[in-house]
Amino acid sequence: MLVIRLRRTGKKNKPTYRIIVAEHTMPVNGKFTDDLGFYNPHTKQTSISKEKVEKWLGNGAKPSNTVAKILINEKIKHNSIVFVKKNKKSKKTAEEPKVKNAPQQEATEEVIAETENNTEATKTNPIVTDQPIAEEAQTEEVQTEEVTA
Repeated sequence: MLVIRLRRTGKKNKPTYRIIVAEHTMPVNGKFTDDLGFYNPHTKQTSISKEKVEKWLGNGAKPSNTVAKILINEKIKHNSIVFVKKNKKSKKTAEEPKVKNAPQQEATEEVIAETENNTEATKTNPIVTDQPIAEEAQTEEVQTEEVTA
C-alpha cells in the first residue's frame, strides 16, 4: 500500500519536510517512489505538484493525517483524504474520578473522628486485666511445647 507522507530534511532544530510517496513498510528516510513537493513549518511555505498528487491519490495512495491537512490547505480535494481522529479523554471521564474520590475522603474523615472518640474513651476507662488472661497465655505455652516435642 502506498502512502503520501513527510520526510524530514533540513538542519538540526530547523526541519523542513519533503512530501513523498512511499511503500508503507519502508522506513521514513528509506527509499521512496516519487517526490511531490516540500513543506517548511517555520514559514508555512508549501510547494506541491497538484498533478502528481491527484495521480497518486487516483492510484490508491493514502495521505497521512498531516499531509491530508496540508492538501486541504492547498485546495486539493479527493475522496481518499480523510482524517483519522485519535480518541482523547472526554471531559466527563476526566471529572468522574474526582467524584469517586470525594466520598472516600468523607469516609476517611468519619473514620478518623470515630477513632478519636474511641481513644478518648480508653483514656477515661482503663481496661483492668484479670488472671484468666494470664492463664490463657500459660495454656498456649503448654500447647506449643507438646507440638514441638
